[in-house]
Parts: sequence; C-alpha cells; structure tokens
Amino acid sequence: MIVFREYKDIDKRKWDACIDRSPDACIFVYSFYLDAVCESWSALVLNDYEAVFPLVSKSKLRIHYIYQPFFTRYFGAFAKSKATEKQTEAFLNAIPGKYSYIEFCIHEGNKPQSNAFKASERKYQLLGLSASYETLFKGYSDNAKRNIKKSIKAGFRIERGIEPEAIVNLFKRTKGGELDTFKAKDFKTLLILMHTLLKEKKAETLAVYTAENELCAAAFFMKNKNRFVYLKSGVSDLGKNNGAMHFLFDFFIKKYSGTDKLLDFGGSSVESVARFYKNFGAKDCVYLQLKKNKLPRLVKWISKKA
Repeated sequence: MIVFREYKDIDKRKWDACIDRSPDACIFVYSFYLDAVCESWSALVLNDYEAVFPLVSKSKLRIHYIYQPFFTRYFGAFAKSKATEKQTEAFLNAIPGKYSYIEFCIHEGNKPQSNAFKASERKYQLLGLSASYETLFKGYSDNAKRNIKKSIKAGFRIERGIEPEAIVNLFKRTKGGELDTFKAKDFKTLLILMHTLLKEKKAETLAVYTAENELCAAAFFMKNKNRFVYLKSGVSDLGKNNGAMHFLFDFFIKKYSGTDKLLDFGGSSVESVARFYKNFGAKDCVYLQLKKNKLPRLVKWISKKA
C-alpha cells in the first residue's frame, strides 16, 4: 500500500537504504540532499520503504503545488528492485489531490503510460569512462582538442580541493549576474548543498590556475556509487579565451579513464550547452518532465500556467 508521509514521519534511515539499493539510485534523492535544497519535503512510500517517491511542494494563497527545486534534475519512483511501469503509475496516481499544480521530472528508468500528465522530453549528457584515455580523447571534438592545447600553452595548472565559496564567487562574478532566476537565497542553498556533499564525502572539486596563480576556472562534482555529476562551475574571461573548462574536464576524464565511472554532465536540453558537453563524446539521455494543471480557470489566466 502506498501512503503519503509528511517530512516529520519519514524514516530517513529506511529511506536512504531504499535509495541505496535501487538500480536507479541518484544523488538528488538521498535525505541529506533533499534536506539541503528544500525548505521541506514529503513522500509517497510503498509498504515498509519497498519503494519511495519524493515530493517537494509549497503553497501560495492557499494553493498547493509541487515543483522541481533548484539543483535537482529529477525525482520519480525508486524501488529496492527496479520500479516497474505499474509501480510508477501507482505512485503518480497516489499524489494527493490537494495539489492543484504539479510540475516535476522523473528519472529515465520511469516509464509512465497514462495520459494523466502532460509529458515532455528533457535531456542530459552522459559519458562512460571505461575506455582508455587515448580512446576517450579520440572521441573529443577538434574544438575541444584545440582548447586543451591553448590551456597547456598558456601554462595553466589544475589543483584539487578548492573551497565551495571560491567556486560560487567565481560563478557569481562571471555568470550568476546574468541569471535572473538565481536569487541570494539560491546561492546560499548552493553553498549549503556543497558543504553537505563534502561532509558526506560525496563530492570533489577542481580548480584551474594561470602561471601567475590566478584562479580562472573551478568546478564542483557530486559523486554517488560509480557516477559523478557535474553540479556547478565558474570561469573567468581569461579562462574562457584559453579553454580552461575544456582543460578541467579533460583532467577529470583522464583521471578516471579506464574505470567503471560515469561522468554525468548535469545535462541540458539547451543545444548550445549540450554541444559543449558533447565535445567530450558525451551522449544524450532522455527523461520526462510531467505537468498537471488543476488550477481554477481565473487563477490559470492570472498565473499564466495554462
């Protein structure tokens, strides 16, 4: 039986054990991750945590809605043995009726068949690192190879262990100001998340410095089991002009080449961003965004959610 549980009623030990055993386990749905990125979260739970489905919600003007929070890609049904289509449907049907607007993503292992939700495809890019570095390097685009040579010629070097604050500050200086969607509270959440992941030994950081010891690029990678997920980075104009991010990703790929590791680029359905990741031979993976709108007609019009 699937039951809805408020945050206070969730057994986090059993929750994480279920996620850990799931073939579809991903970093975004462990309890410590959800605690870091959400003000509160709830869940649908099958029996004694045989399968789970996280939900993140808010309310405004007495209207309850479910959404996908920043710094998460997708949620969905996670079972100790792979979630079936029937289980996925059962979880979706069990979402409480009080939620008038629903918009979130489910992982690629979930394949709902009903038409209860409007579904649209989203993409992220993934690269397997089992081949030798020489083989992986052959899969790079000519543009990536040129940029790596630029960094080497410029005398760039890479160091491990840069602090999250330095990464976030570099991002804010070089990119964050262009993104209206990022507010001060979102940067605060990002830092909390980064420090949480490092404390849990679920992350590593890399930085690129010039020959004059100037920071020109930095990146944060999350890790769970055999998968690394690129979370956030920053790169200066000098770094951009000299291929610093290509240099950084090449270092990471070389480090883990010949292993069972996967490099998940965090993903984007934006073609220009996806093209950068594909420079390294990454391939598209498709997952679904689900929407359901039960808002009153007037509210739909006002909120432009229709």
